[in-house]
Amino acid sequence: MLSFMTVHAQSIPVNTKYGKVSREEVEMTSYQLDTSAVALVLYEDLNMIIDFNATGGFSLVRKKHMRIKILKEEGLDWGDVALLTYVTPQHKETVSGIEVVTYNMVDGKIVETKMPKKYVFTEDYSEKYKKVSFSAQEVRVGSVIEIKYDFISSMYWEIDNIFFQKSIPVNYAECAVRIPEMFTFNKKMMGTHPVEHHLEYENAGIPTGGGTYAYTVNVDKFKYSDMPAFKHEPYLFNADQYHSQVKFDIRSLFISGSVHEDFGVTWADVDETYLDSDLMLRFKAKSQFKEELAAIASETDDAARIAAVVKLVQEKVQWNKRYNIVPDPLAQVVKAQSGASSDLNCLAAGCLRDLGFTVNPVLVKMRSSGVLLDYQPERAPFDTFILSVAGADGTTYYVDAASPDGYVNVLNPLFLISNARVLRENGQSGWVDISKLSRNGTVISVNAALGKDMRLEGSLTYKATGEEMFTLKREYKSHDKEEDFISEIENDNSLEIEEFTQKGMKEYTSSAEYTCKFSKDLEATPERVYINPFMIELHSKDAFKSIERTYPIDFPYPHVLNYMVIIPIPEGYAVEEVPSNSIIKLDCIGATMKLMCSANATMIQMVYNYRQDGVVGLPENYADIREFWEHLNKLMDSMIIFKKI
Repeated sequence: MLSFMTVHAQSIPVNTKYGKVSREEVEMTSYQLDTSAVALVLYEDLNMIIDFNATGGFSLVRKKHMRIKILKEEGLDWGDVALLTYVTPQHKETVSGIEVVTYNMVDGKIVETKMPKKYVFTEDYSEKYKKVSFSAQEVRVGSVIEIKYDFISSMYWEIDNIFFQKSIPVNYAECAVRIPEMFTFNKKMMGTHPVEHHLEYENAGIPTGGGTYAYTVNVDKFKYSDMPAFKHEPYLFNADQYHSQVKFDIRSLFISGSVHEDFGVTWADVDETYLDSDLMLRFKAKSQFKEELAAIASETDDAARIAAVVKLVQEKVQWNKRYNIVPDPLAQVVKAQSGASSDLNCLAAGCLRDLGFTVNPVLVKMRSSGVLLDYQPERAPFDTFILSVAGADGTTYYVDAASPDGYVNVLNPLFLISNARVLRENGQSGWVDISKLSRNGTVISVNAALGKDMRLEGSLTYKATGEEMFTLKREYKSHDKEEDFISEIENDNSLEIEEFTQKGMKEYTSSAEYTCKFSKDLEATPERVYINPFMIELHSKDAFKSIERTYPIDFPYPHVLNYMVIIPIPEGYAVEEVPSNSIIKLDCIGATMKLMCSANATMIQMVYNYRQDGVVGLPENYADIREFWEHLNKLMDSMIIFKKI
């Protein structure tokens, strides 16, 4: 255990008392340790305590004081705060004691602007949450903002992860977590940047009818300075898990002679929690669309019937873009014609049971929420669920009725995890790997020829299946208009697209594709014509630009890419140069690239194949991955050269 005496001084000395902002803090224009910083946490103080409340129970109190320096225009939104509070008949969270002051230098003097209470807004966020928001006033580049508030929760056992590292640097921070001795918590430090930790003890007591109940408070104190901003890296599904932080996980509560509660759980306990909830009550509800199932029942192929059910549900109820795990009453959802992920999957489950399928929910913790470890049970780790469907021949299919871009065995890439939990009754729940359900592939074929005015003219067909289809559909739908999608292809690849058609981009299908006719300018001299056979970008050129990498690389999924191009030899020209045949392998991510190019008397044919089986690249292999990518991108610049005869 380290001593506090070893903590080096912060780069910018600050008076930690609220309201004691110095001229130096207001006048500073940049942060010397990170000149790119848009804002800087000058000082943060977080005090958390599990305390007895007025009703004789426990509350979790979070007292926060933060002082922030705005350094650039992009940092102005650090003056805006939004807090979600959980409010139900059983539990309540409140925010109080809000104080916000902005300090600016005006005519050589520090001017304070306090936020009036009328700028604190509380509004309904969802059925069980309210949003409390407020904003500092007169914020501009150069401002110093001070924020104070208390957050009180009846859910004393829920100590959120304390993030030491943020998206902006932290000059100096202190944190104290006070936990009465009757509680037992597991603590886990995470991240790569050092945070000093010291455990102290305090005496406390509660007045009782016969005197005072005395107890000891365990005080975890954390202190750190010059914490760098967390720099997001490409291919990182859940950046939060790599921030420097501490996690508290309650295990038990013991008060001699009165209370003994074990919060520790097994996966069997977790299963029972969900089995006894509204999730299973509504999951087992009867079908809401019995009449519409007659046409589907005649289909003999299991996968086709499952797909038809999902399509039916999506036609009846639109997904509201929310992932949750406890559905609303299904009749209410159908009437509203809108629902969350759990609602649509429950509706699909009822229809599938009517068709004779055995259906179970599969609990999923999304990749963006961090890694779920099957040997470390958590009370409520899952974000949503999908469906496991048993076919007549024993084949198990997986489907998410809330995903219009997916298909049977084609899920949102965020769901591709090795530890999903199939929920079954009678103690039969268990783990299932849903990380590699589909064959993910892209086939691109190009036919192009030298046209008028030394321009390349041709057609391109792009077809995607599996997770590649999901990604393509998402990209297509992310544009308000099809013309915007086309423009992006043109701009990214220096093409002019004259005709464009698509198939399956808007429908619930097993594949999606588009075809276009294009033209593009060529580099040419009186003697030679230069053609890059790679008409569109196949690999991101910016993915691995940085020299070093701190965190693992999370590739979305295994996939295969096949690119084929045919280019006739123009009349009056001969082939002078074509891309060299090559094979490159990278074992650490299970990747193989093959390039084969051949020419005969009339045409050139090139086939490029890329296959990747791995989905995780470790930081220690980053140099090899980066070199591999650089080679791929270099190949993308290869030229076919025709020489005039």
